[in-house]
Amino acid sequence: MKTNHIFLKHFGTSMNQLYEPGLPPAESQQTYEFYKGLKEYKCPVEPGWEPDVQIEISETPKISWLLSDMEEVLMGDDFLNIVYVPMHYPTWRWFNEQYPDAMHDLDVLADPNQPWKIAVVFDYNNETLLPGNFTNDEGQLEILTDVDWSRFYCSTLAWDMDNALDTIGFKKIISNLCVMGTYYFRVIKEDPSVMMGMNFTKLKHHYPIRYFCPNNVFRPNRAMALVKMYEKGMLADTEWNMNKFSQYFEMDRFHDYNPFKSYADQYFKLFGVTERSMSYPWSLSYNLDRQNEDKGIYGRTGISYDCFDKSLMEQAYIYIVNETFSCPPQQPAINKQYPVRVGDFSEKVFKGFMYGKPMFLNARAGTIKMLEELGFDMLGDIIDNSYDNIQDAPVRIDAMLESAKACPKPSNDMIERMDKNNRLIRSKEFWWSTQKEFIQTLLDNHY
Repeated sequence: MKTNHIFLKHFGTSMNQLYEPGLPPAESQQTYEFYKGLKEYKCPVEPGWEPDVQIEISETPKISWLLSDMEEVLMGDDFLNIVYVPMHYPTWRWFNEQYPDAMHDLDVLADPNQPWKIAVVFDYNNETLLPGNFTNDEGQLEILTDVDWSRFYCSTLAWDMDNALDTIGFKKIISNLCVMGTYYFRVIKEDPSVMMGMNFTKLKHHYPIRYFCPNNVFRPNRAMALVKMYEKGMLADTEWNMNKFSQYFEMDRFHDYNPFKSYADQYFKLFGVTERSMSYPWSLSYNLDRQNEDKGIYGRTGISYDCFDKSLMEQAYIYIVNETFSCPPQQPAINKQYPVRVGDFSEKVFKGFMYGKPMFLNARAGTIKMLEELGFDMLGDIIDNSYDNIQDAPVRIDAMLESAKACPKPSNDMIERMDKNNRLIRSKEFWWSTQKEFIQTLLDNHY
């Protein structure tokens, strides 16, 4: 089987304003980065392993999806051409004004009677995971009204959509966790030594810092965790930061409906709204890029952005993961007797496996179970993971933090099992498996 992954060049480069003035940057380059990274990855764990599906990557510099414009990147009969469409609402506002024929052109591409094998995939990004406000009734765009979505696929970070009711009507919504691999490939570019394997949990090692709790973008559920850590007296033994408050204040119209608003208010009373950096070892330079972004200053400084600092990993023992989502998903269920299993965990979790740290998750209920299904050992006989079954988020986080407080010292058994997790995270076969169902579904429907 052969696949040709086609991306609009505008969304993979910072030079997009030269191509189309006013076109907002999107985040669909994450998918592009994954397939490019996977294709180039020289895996140290299994150096001879390659997927049984050939991957080619194409970029089109044209904003149009017309067949006549796409011919230079489309490949022949033995290839399935996968065209990725960014599910980015600001971009579609631009299309609505500047490229109103976009949906018509995509319909032409998706037409099974056209001469190429083409699958048109509406691709998630950070803003529109499920697919979020892309089809939100508020401010609905003319270009998105009365669309026959049944010709298009939707690729989503959601873990398991089998029991989720599709209220849009896509041909198929397919789970695709490839963005996790994107961040792994970014990490090994910044620090290639991560690729060779790391485990910063050591036997009989003295850890002056018990907890490590990084937070780049302010979220009310993250504020909740930090407020609860403060109330439990844990922050005195914690290295933590908090950056980028602007997104929260830009969405103030939603605050009255946020279940964690009271915790956000308490956070502001305790710590204010100034960016807070790690005290060890970076001082104010920690994640300066992210802080500058919040001030409208863009451009990498060279300071590590996706990596964790190894000197800090040597000092801190337990990793507290503050995920983006903690509350239950809102998707309606097909069978209401069973839950909608939507994980929405991210690279934040996977970094614990990269650096070999015992982890405790401020995430949606069931996330630990999903990670175990992916093959990771969550040390359930050493760590009390029963909080993963609690649906009420504040109650769950209380139980999670109590479990973290009771976490025992490192043992040989713990370290050996973390080594196996680290080997899995560096496996090319594993990263292929995170999106194998997505690729196979497309191939099955077009061959």
